[in-house]
Amino acid sequence: MFWKKPSGTAAPEPVPAVASAEDMALDVVASLLKNFGENAFDTDNVSAHDTRSECEGWAKRITVGDGKTEAGDEHGPKSFKRDFAGVRNYFAAQRSHEREFVGRSLGNLREAVHAFARCLTTTVAEDRASDERVGAQLGRLVGAFQSNDSQAIRHEAEGIVAVVQAVMAERAESQKRVLNELSQNVSELREELQRVRDQAALDPLTQLFNRAALDAHLDRVADLAFLLSSSPCILMIDVDHFKRINDGYGHAAGDEVLRRVADMLVRNFLRREDFVARYGGEEFVVVIPDSSLHNAELRAERVRHSLAELEIDSAKGKIQGTVSIGLAALSSGDSGSSWLARADAALYEAKGAGRNCVRIARAEGSGVLSAGAARSIAPGSARDQSRTGLNPRLTGAQ
Repeated sequence: MFWKKPSGTAAPEPVPAVASAEDMALDVVASLLKNFGENAFDTDNVSAHDTRSECEGWAKRITVGDGKTEAGDEHGPKSFKRDFAGVRNYFAAQRSHEREFVGRSLGNLREAVHAFARCLTTTVAEDRASDERVGAQLGRLVGAFQSNDSQAIRHEAEGIVAVVQAVMAERAESQKRVLNELSQNVSELREELQRVRDQAALDPLTQLFNRAALDAHLDRVADLAFLLSSSPCILMIDVDHFKRINDGYGHAAGDEVLRRVADMLVRNFLRREDFVARYGGEEFVVVIPDSSLHNAELRAERVRHSLAELEIDSAKGKIQGTVSIGLAALSSGDSGSSWLARADAALYEAKGAGRNCVRIARAEGSGVLSAGAARSIAPGSARDQSRTGLNPRLTGAQ
């Protein structure tokens, strides 16, 4: 049954649109592509930067199309063309290339180990052959003694002396050669292992330590701090409004900003014991192994001022940016992860306070201090749940 709507009745509020399964699938594919690019590494003929740019380009083409349209039917609108076959072929080809590169690298490592083993085997075989020659000559000498022929005994005795002298000279030369080969193989093996270890621990874009290396380092510092009675501090640094830089100047310019920020951090933390890492996206972490909270705050403010004065040229003009910084000293009972979480809470307090500032985390459960003369106490804020486990550049966080 129908009723006439009263003239004074307000129109119902619109129901919020729910993302369709197709939109969710596109977002997942785009996130996977960007994550793949973010974790790319240099190969023999493709740089990590190129792979990252390709993945971001494909992610954009999948989500917004390539500018071309497909005609709809008479009842439906036109739609953007999305090259699903192209992205599938690109992803498959890139993974195949990386697999071949890793396979070759491992093959080189195996070959170095095999060369080392072959060198040792050859040495043992040569020693056995020499021992057999000496043994044969000794047998002939024993036979001469049994014959009581003085001439034969003298001849075989001279023979054993000559064989032993020759074997000793050959063995000395062989040992010298083997030592040289072993030294070269060990050097090559060490270099190969170091190269693989460095690749695994470094961020390909900034050449800083990566997240995995950071996590391991934080645990080591936290474990040793109480034994050594040191006072380590950690800075968590975030480039303000980084999404605006990417959107306004392009991802290549955004990458250059990250590289320049990384360089500036390294120049400000030159001590050998300082540890500078890229946490992910536009976030960086600096671990100062032994410093008072006051000195760490002074260094954080110096970094903030230096980065605020940084100008970066791009095709669309100069880029100037700022950073927000969260600072936390290691507290009794802190693990590496809880220590980092308190610095992260201080960082988000700085971003909530307007960015371009430093905030200091108190001990666990004690909130966050603002840096500077005011020292006003504010409760710590939790990390934005939309970013949990994801790179900020993939989720649109600023």
